[in-house]
Amino acid sequence: MNNYLSAEITVFQQKMGGYLTLFNYRMMNLCVKAEPAALMPATITLDGTYNLEETATIERPDDYHFKITPKNQNNLQAVIEGIFEVHPEFKMEEKTEKNIVNEDERYVFYTMPDVDKDRRDLLNETSKAFHKECLARLDTEFAKQSGTFVELLTNVPVEEANEAHEAIKEIYDNSKDEADQLLKAKLSEIEDGYQRYLEQEAERANQAANEFDYSKGMRLNYEE
Repeated sequence: MNNYLSAEITVFQQKMGGYLTLFNYRMMNLCVKAEPAALMPATITLDGTYNLEETATIERPDDYHFKITPKNQNNLQAVIEGIFEVHPEFKMEEKTEKNIVNEDERYVFYTMPDVDKDRRDLLNETSKAFHKECLARLDTEFAKQSGTFVELLTNVPVEEANEAHEAIKEIYDNSKDEADQLLKAKLSEIEDGYQRYLEQEAERANQAANEFDYSKGMRLNYEE
């Protein structure tokens, strides 16, 4: 295959990859778990505008929490405001701990929001909408590239033309498959989050019932 066709195919592959990257990024911002990429849009306003990682240390203690410690303690409120702008749904707690020189150090502890039934339905709907939009972009780009090749391949040997068509078709098919897999993984993650929520609710209800039984038992003993 000549260099010009190879370059066209490479550009096409890069465009398809770009659409998939955008789709994946949007899905990660539908936070069920604590995805570090979800903090990328956060900007911190001080004497200028900074990325979060420039002004704070980002830790992920587990799958569902972030610990954000400002590098300068005076910037704590600015960090909180910057994160709130992009993810107001995160549950926030301000905490204090001793640092390595035994001084009080304030940080912000974020918990991902519960995936109750309403949020599960919303996340599923939004994920599917993003997926549909991604597929539409892939379809449009493939149709556009196919149209371009109609002209480019006019004076190219048949075997070379077929090879070029097969190359972009394979890229297109693989891109659609990857988009489908990303959606499948996200829907599974959402469902896992919902099941986790149900388990926590059951545990809370059981604990409340046990506390009630204990309190009732203590009261009966006292009355006797």
